[in-house]
Amino acid sequence: MNKKVSEKLKRLNEEKRVGFMGHIIAGFPDYKHSLEAALAICEAGADFLEVQFPFSDPTADGPTIEEACYIAINNGFKVVKGFDLVREITEKTDTVVLIMTYANIVYKFGIERFLKKAKEVGCCGLIIPDFPPEQDEGLIEKAKDFDLDIILIATPGDDESRIKELSNRTTGFLYTVARRGITGKKTEINKEAKEWFSLVKKNATVPIAIGFGINSKEQIDVLKEYCNIVIIGSHFVKVIKDAYEKKISISEALKRSINSLFI
Repeated sequence: MNKKVSEKLKRLNEEKRVGFMGHIIAGFPDYKHSLEAALAICEAGADFLEVQFPFSDPTADGPTIEEACYIAINNGFKVVKGFDLVREITEKTDTVVLIMTYANIVYKFGIERFLKKAKEVGCCGLIIPDFPPEQDEGLIEKAKDFDLDIILIATPGDDESRIKELSNRTTGFLYTVARRGITGKKTEINKEAKEWFSLVKKNATVPIAIGFGINSKEQIDVLKEYCNIVIIGSHFVKVIKDAYEKKISISEALKRSINSLFI
């Protein structure tokens, strides 16, 4: 496990609190404002920050993040600029920064080259939604050489054995998808969702992060029973988009949103 991730998880456990992971799209609405958004989320108390490198076919993402990815790409996003952004964030904050992207980007850039660059800019790990751990081309083992975690994902429908297998392979924590489908749509934490969270909690051997459609304090209060980290993604992208279009401070808008979720 990455040392910084390990220390953060240990601290959360000692403080008996659930951590919070924010999410931004690199280059959305542009480079400057994505950096502003990232730093605002960190300053507001995020324990982890997920920086998404946009991809033209983000299969796990709903319309909010998909649109943001298209805008970033049309504005000229390149992988090297994503690494530049991560470097600026890690130089200005102690928040644990993870890169989220799709397998095609990593493989096209070159696995070892991507890992080396991620390490150089201060990243602590990768989250790759369409990454098949059974056919990883050595990514998980190679990542260990760079002290980078590869965060695997459990999705509704995974059974006990699959959850245990993912727990054994993942490093850092297990990213748990709150419901079927794509990101963005609000997740109703009903009986079915709670049964799924309970199944993961019972069988996971590593800390658990839960995300997908989380955008209210009420949801977060319920999730605290089941996980170690709550992930806020599409909700923040919407806040960024709204603030940018209204020409108001993205930083202040995000901090107000975070206060409403966690205070």
